[in-house]
Amino acid sequence: MPGEGPPLIPEYHDSGDPNRYGIRVPFVRPALPAAETIARMAAEVIQSGRLTKGPYCERLEAAVARRLGVRHAVAVSSCTVGLMLVYRALDLAAGSCRSRRGSGDPCEVAAFDALSRFGVAKTASRSEPLGEVIIPSFTFLAAPAAIVWNNLRPVFVDAEPDTTNVSVAAVRAAITPRTVAIAACHNFGNPCDIAALEALTQEYNLPLVVDAAHGFGASLHGRPVGAGGTVEVFSLSPTKLLVAGEGGIVATDCDCLAHFVRMGREYGNDGSYDALFPGVNGRMPEMSAAIALEGLSLLDDISADRNRLARAYRDELGDLPGIGFTQTMPGAVSSYKDFSITVDPTRFGMTRDGLRRVLAAQGIETRAYYNPPCHRQTAFEHFHDRSKPLPVTEMLSARSLALPIGAHVDAAVVREVCDVIANAKQAV
Repeated sequence: MPGEGPPLIPEYHDSGDPNRYGIRVPFVRPALPAAETIARMAAEVIQSGRLTKGPYCERLEAAVARRLGVRHAVAVSSCTVGLMLVYRALDLAAGSCRSRRGSGDPCEVAAFDALSRFGVAKTASRSEPLGEVIIPSFTFLAAPAAIVWNNLRPVFVDAEPDTTNVSVAAVRAAITPRTVAIAACHNFGNPCDIAALEALTQEYNLPLVVDAAHGFGASLHGRPVGAGGTVEVFSLSPTKLLVAGEGGIVATDCDCLAHFVRMGREYGNDGSYDALFPGVNGRMPEMSAAIALEGLSLLDDISADRNRLARAYRDELGDLPGIGFTQTMPGAVSSYKDFSITVDPTRFGMTRDGLRRVLAAQGIETRAYYNPPCHRQTAFEHFHDRSKPLPVTEMLSARSLALPIGAHVDAAVVREVCDVIANAKQAV
């Protein structure tokens, strides 16, 4: 109970591990199919002898494509690998799309002149990156990593304070002749402004890559997110609503892009044992595909449950000064992959990190996303122009706190977490 355990004393100057006390309420637990169902599927996979490239993967791809309303859903080993393959494939797809125009090919993606002009894939051995990809800094580190892996330069821009998603105005201001793509993210499962971003990319004839890692379970105007932009890339890792163990999905309407991503996950081999471009082993194992396929039938219930938990958190914390909530656009439904609040230290009387330690002292695990933000991380900070501050990103990085959510959280857990937060406010 909230009153048990160490006293609620904010430890402003303690730099130790905020979760060192022992966890009673984990940050997240995955929602999985029943154990007997998983055991049955595992037996089927083993008996078939096809541990990869089998029927479960094919069925998962078909089912996800139907759900998202896209022509192609390509299963890969992780969202990160999916993003890496997408950036590698975009240049190749641009050339293919251009050459097929007017041939009756159903691909609807225009030729991306910027990608061909910089020759991204052909110059990957050069030490100096060529094209630039505009990307929010307030996002998971895998997104800029996939850009840098492809010898591209991430250009970090600011976020919106209310949605935490990328600022469309900041994206527009960052476009230069060196821009080859724009990247966005459904942060915490909160759909970003796809329509505004698509209008911008169409104006400048640029591809839009959406990091939809948090996207399963989210919707926009009554449709699941996934059909926006040039491509959306999903994660199926254990913290997500749809879980494969590890895995990802590349969703696109572009036949050419899907073709090169499929080839890329097979080392760049088109089946002739001749690598047409440098690829990776990016295949999703059959067992992972089987778990995800079964989990797809649970997804709507999982999303609805997380939205109920999010409403309960808002009801309990809504009157506390200094506690802020992520806002969704009209017509958007968040997956609430994370329920993230902000803690204004002036109004709440305690920093985010102080509150996190108070919660940890009661055995409640939390996460501080994304701290540090990408433009201050060791691998990427040298790409950032320090003369262009990102004040909203810095604020969100210092104040955001994701509370426990998932299969293990119910109304009683929400009340306990919120009681600890309220007691912490009263103690200062």
